[in-house]
Amino acid sequence: MSMLVGDVMTVRLFCARPETPVKEVARRLVRNRIGGMPVVDAEGRLLGMISESDIQPLKRGAPGRPVQTAEDLMTRPVVALTEVDTVSEAARVLARHRIKRAPVLREGRVVGIVTKSDLLRPYLRADGEIRLDVEEALLQDGVTEGADVQVSVHEGVVRLEGKV
Repeated sequence: MSMLVGDVMTVRLFCARPETPVKEVARRLVRNRIGGMPVVDAEGRLLGMISESDIQPLKRGAPGRPVQTAEDLMTRPVVALTEVDTVSEAARVLARHRIKRAPVLREGRVVGIVTKSDLLRPYLRADGEIRLDVEEALLQDGVTEGADVQVSVHEGVVRLEGKV
């Protein structure tokens, strides 16, 4: 059974609005110990992402226009995921785009964020939990119906033994 982004995403969100001053964005990033956040409109629709690297002192606004708000520095377009994307798919997307985090959307609205660290959670599951998931999946698929199959898990490695 594949784990989904919805199973591992962070739902406690810190977002900025386009008009949020850069100083306030920096304050939220530091205070909440996060590396980036979505920039959303009043309805929670994704407009962009802003991260620590976007706020670095060397960033400059357009000539004659100073950098003052999240909108001035946010990255767009944004690579986003959905709750039903698998953890494996999400890992490939983050790697392909060389990003550390991606917002998670439901019907165009931000409902979570997933980071590289979040994608490690499946590896932290207990062996017993993995065994139960494998047994359930085998039963649902009818693989073990009338068969003599034993499922064992040791340090995350699943072993199937028996006759089908």
